[in-house]
Amino acid sequence: MTALRVPNRLGSHVSVRLRLWLALAALALATLVVGGASWATLRQTSTRLDRLHDQSLARVDDALTLSRKATAVAARAPFLLTIESPFRLQVEAGISKTLLADIRRHLDGQNALFDKLLTEMGGSIDELTTLSLHRIELTDRILRLNAVLAIEERRFAALAREKQKPLGQREQWLTMQRISAVLLGAGRSENLIGIGEFHRNYRALIVELEEDEKPLIQSQLLKLQEIASGRDGLFELRRAEIGRRIRAEAAMNRIRHSTEVINNHAAEITATAQANIITERERTISAIAFASGIIVIAVVLSILMAVMAAAFVSGHVTANLRAISDAMMRLAVGDRSIRLPRGEHAGYEIGKLFHAFRAFRANTLRLDRSNRQLAQKNALFENLYNDMSDGLAILSNDEKIIAHNNRLPKLLSLRATTVRTRTSLAQLLEAGNWTRWDRSEGFADLHHPSGTVVELRQSPLSTGGAVALLSDVSERRQLEEHLQSVRRIEGLGRIAGEVAHDFGNILSTVSTNLHLLENATPERAAHLHHTLANALDLGTSLTQRLLAFARRQRLDPEIMNLNELVTGIEDLIALALDDRISLHIFPASEQFAVRLDPGQMESTLLNLCLNASQAIEGEGNIWVRVVPSGSDMVSIEVQDDGRGMPAEVLARAMEPFYSARPDGTGTGLGLAMIFGFIRQSGGDIKIHSQHGHGTTVRLLIPLWQSTDCSEVMKPAGRILLIEDNMQDLAHARRLLGDAELIEAKSAEEAENLLRDASPFDYVLTDLHLGNDIAGWRMAGEALRHSPDTVIAVVSGHMPENMPEALAQSGRVVSVAKPLDHAALARLTELKSTE
Repeated sequence: MTALRVPNRLGSHVSVRLRLWLALAALALATLVVGGASWATLRQTSTRLDRLHDQSLARVDDALTLSRKATAVAARAPFLLTIESPFRLQVEAGISKTLLADIRRHLDGQNALFDKLLTEMGGSIDELTTLSLHRIELTDRILRLNAVLAIEERRFAALAREKQKPLGQREQWLTMQRISAVLLGAGRSENLIGIGEFHRNYRALIVELEEDEKPLIQSQLLKLQEIASGRDGLFELRRAEIGRRIRAEAAMNRIRHSTEVINNHAAEITATAQANIITERERTISAIAFASGIIVIAVVLSILMAVMAAAFVSGHVTANLRAISDAMMRLAVGDRSIRLPRGEHAGYEIGKLFHAFRAFRANTLRLDRSNRQLAQKNALFENLYNDMSDGLAILSNDEKIIAHNNRLPKLLSLRATTVRTRTSLAQLLEAGNWTRWDRSEGFADLHHPSGTVVELRQSPLSTGGAVALLSDVSERRQLEEHLQSVRRIEGLGRIAGEVAHDFGNILSTVSTNLHLLENATPERAAHLHHTLANALDLGTSLTQRLLAFARRQRLDPEIMNLNELVTGIEDLIALALDDRISLHIFPASEQFAVRLDPGQMESTLLNLCLNASQAIEGEGNIWVRVVPSGSDMVSIEVQDDGRGMPAEVLARAMEPFYSARPDGTGTGLGLAMIFGFIRQSGGDIKIHSQHGHGTTVRLLIPLWQSTDCSEVMKPAGRILLIEDNMQDLAHARRLLGDAELIEAKSAEEAENLLRDASPFDYVLTDLHLGNDIAGWRMAGEALRHSPDTVIAVVSGHMPENMPEALAQSGRVVSVAKPLDHAALARLTELKSTE
């Protein structure tokens, strides 16, 4: 080890070490002063903030909580005014009273004004509830009278049109019809002025008929007068119903006024708290400024003491400058064996010392800084790489996996050892039993038997190879399916009113014909029975259409006749549209077979027609056409004569969550979901629209087979048909044609055939056999005897899910009654996949 000789000279009697300790003590004292001032200021600030929180913020929180709950009570008041169900009205009123009770508990009697307001709000809610209950009762009675008047009006009109009656008598019946129409108008009027006008017209018509003494006319007139006059008459009921509605609105306004008073009080408390906060802020700023001054003074004193200590010490180390500078230079070039003895040395080498020190420090800091930055970047990239929620893989040009993050094995449900032993992404997908569906360039969906869906996005790298990003999109797909179901339910809601009207007509027909059957002749009874059968068939057909349309299931494509699907949905679309809109259905002249989900297709057509109706102002038309499009496609065109779409709206029509409805009711998902369904079914969608000239939406669907759907893929081979309903059994025979058909009318008979006979190619079983839900058991028994058998479980009320064991077999399907050619084609297709 090399040593430099330095002359050792004595300095002052006070050692450098002691002087340094004194300087350090002075600096420590200054630091304590700075810290003490800072601590005192912070403690004072903390105390003020605590006091501010206790005095102001807590009151603001209480006031805002009170305002929010009062607003919630006011927000529920309109629902009490519009609810038509007495039970639901009582429930909503109870909820509002519960909210008021919560507010009272929160106040705990601290504010007399609020107690009074809450008491008034409670009384208003009780009054609103009572008035609404009376209004509902009156409305029900008025509707019953309107129903009777509607029947009488039609009967009077029919009597007035009988040409064999004398002209005078026909005129009297016509006057009776006018009286019925006036009473119907009074029953539907929405204000007292209108009711008064209808009452005057009624009195004028009554006077016209009062002089007629014919018994028939007088008895009918008396019946109408009983409906219209008296305390329980139509006019008094309508006046009472409107009066209660006006009083209920007044009660709701009182609730709103009380809520406004509470909200204004909360605003005053908030403003007061804000003023207190501003005052405390100014005080805190002053305290901080004072502490800052103390800190600055202490820092200046510390600097002065440090300078004095440095000057004092430097006088004793000047003699060692040359030795130190030489040592620093040698240290800078890498010689770490140098040592310096104690002593002093005269000379002026301070420049070399600074130069060497700066060079050494600059190089060291630069190197340390670079190392720290590199380490931070590496750590950041590694954390991002391994902690990201998506799977990431770096691929070579031949799609070999170069690197991957820790999320990739978990996302693909694989062990880490499995990923290490597979060198390519395709091998990983095969090992995890994933099915890859390519969507477009760089995008694909990976489907797992468990139902998990992973989205694969693959992008090329500029240096060669590619990066693959895998994201679990199962929840997003489920949300899309849920939103699609919501739109289907919304469509059903639109037609619910019209369906109720149709069922009312059906029930009226049944009731009338049953009444007429009591005294009918045999010939007349046969005609009445036929009318009853037609009404029941209409109700059954409407019920089956609604059940088929409202079912909720995953995309389940079937082979079907497109003309039959379009014409079959006509009644539901017509019910959903306003009377001002005319619907025109034009099926194709030839039959087209397509393969898609019928429920989703019906929902698509209904939503397109509803969108078209919303674009029509006043009266208008909607046309639905089925037309061929080339040799392998067929198109459904939905056209309207509404206002059309501007170019900027048309350009964004397919964007998710974009809605151009001015009332803000649109979700912006309708056309996007239709686009996704059509593209998933192998088709495309095109929109042509011009502002002011209507819109045409064209759905392009690939043809399955351009022949009659009744000849498409019928099952062939031995078929076991298990059905206890003779009509359904005969219908199935007609559909199956010349197939080798063995029939069983009970579960016991079917079990014997499955056990003793040779295996069947197909088994078609009703879910409900007698009082036993035996369909699933028959399916399991058939699979036990022959795993290759294709089974269809048929029912008019099919549960949403089949047993897990049957679903996993892949050989059992659920079919809704009535059985049709599309369902048979589905069975044949499933059999052909063996």
